[in-house]
Amino acid sequence: MRYYNIHIKLNKMRAIIILQLFFFWFSNVNSQDCEAFVKIILKNINGGFYRDQTVKLTSKLGGTVFEMVSDAKGEATFKLPCNTVYDLTVSNYSKSKELRVPEKAGMVTERKLTYAPDMIAREKAFAMSAAEVELLDISVTVMPDTFFVKNAIMETPANKEYFSATHITLLNIEGKPLAGELLYLTGIKRGKSIKGTTDLQGKIFIWLPKGDSYTLNFKHHKNYAKIACDYSKGTSNISITFSYLGAKEIERRKKIEAERIAAEEKRLKEEEKKFTTYCKKLGITSEEGRKREIGRYIESVRSFNDTVVLSALKRNKWNDKLIVCDLTGSMSPYSAQLSLWYQLHYEYEKNLQFVFFNDGNNMPDSEKKIGQTGGIYYSKSEGKKELANLMAKVSSNGGGGDCPENNMEALIKGTKMAAPFKELVMIVDNHAPVKDIELLNKFNVPVHIILCGVYDRVLLDYLLIAWKTKGSIHTIEQDIVNIASMMEGQEIEINGITYRIMGGEFVCLTKM
Repeated sequence: MRYYNIHIKLNKMRAIIILQLFFFWFSNVNSQDCEAFVKIILKNINGGFYRDQTVKLTSKLGGTVFEMVSDAKGEATFKLPCNTVYDLTVSNYSKSKELRVPEKAGMVTERKLTYAPDMIAREKAFAMSAAEVELLDISVTVMPDTFFVKNAIMETPANKEYFSATHITLLNIEGKPLAGELLYLTGIKRGKSIKGTTDLQGKIFIWLPKGDSYTLNFKHHKNYAKIACDYSKGTSNISITFSYLGAKEIERRKKIEAERIAAEEKRLKEEEKKFTTYCKKLGITSEEGRKREIGRYIESVRSFNDTVVLSALKRNKWNDKLIVCDLTGSMSPYSAQLSLWYQLHYEYEKNLQFVFFNDGNNMPDSEKKIGQTGGIYYSKSEGKKELANLMAKVSSNGGGGDCPENNMEALIKGTKMAAPFKELVMIVDNHAPVKDIELLNKFNVPVHIILCGVYDRVLLDYLLIAWKTKGSIHTIEQDIVNIASMMEGQEIEINGITYRIMGGEFVCLTKM
């Protein structure tokens, strides 16, 4: 909203200021006061529903507890803060389930639990005594640390009541059997591993020692999933199916990506050489050359197809922004858009801050270390000329180098450099992978990622950052805000290409 000072009387100006403050406060309260609905339905496996059961939701962040009693239809409906996560327990249900609240105000989601009325009693009846648990643990300790399964079928152990008969089926992303896939299950408590390869139907049969939880691991993916085997008497059967890319497909995709990166690095070096020649011909510094380059892109921005920075910043009214922007490689057309946007809006943007990074200030690739690459610059909003000078300086200090960038280092160090902010926006090169993605587990500030150069696929690193930090993804046409609430196995479509979360990572379902 703009207010023009055209000889307005003092009392009218005061009234406008008061109204501005009111609307600013009211919009902030409403934006933070988001609530959605979760309906829990308790269904009897033999027919009918469970009434008068205590349904409890315990927040994973802070431990706040919400309780309700199910009605005659077995329903309990909660009104909860948007995009929060809870542990769901029910008085006559023996398990605990994770539940996520929708991310948009007023949305309703249903969670149905179908189980036997004697579920808890049966588990108690089959629970092992302390003496039985001790005997089982002693029996398992004599097993080898690693056991190899031949021909996808594990031999029956002598005391099979100490084991769960586990049937595992692997399917590829097309739903077909994943044959010949090496996998291994490792006990979290005991450390015992069982290795084997799936048969032609993508199946393998394993006897898992009871009383432990096991991580499912592959050649290229550790801790893909977990399988729990409780202490229990009698026979125990587990049958579970997993969807997975498979080692051969992963290696094929890695080869394609390596070839793409090599071609990209070759192109970047050719561009840098051309730019250096241009500066020498005119007798100007690299910094002056970058300033002129940004100026040319600003003048021709209307003829540029990918105006994603201008489009995303126009659609999304983020307040008190910290903008972190990649100024390496081919980012000049996009940094020019940021510069143009700033020229048009800097007078109205409150508490605007910037962090620019260039992957190490021309540091040799061999000397770059994860988390210590550098080339990170911070600035407050100080005016059009000052910002243009800083962008030219950062860009000229980091021309060459490899294709992957130090995005996570820029986020971690940049947020520490900045004064308090409300929204974190990152402008990135979709052609450049995140070289320090391993630092993601040290960062938890929601990131709104503006993707530059999305002509087909989105790099999976950026989807992972947005998902893990509860942020969002922005292309020239889409604002993907529901990525924050996605869970294992769910899918999302961007530019007509589908991605699925598998084993805690994003996988492109479209063939490469």
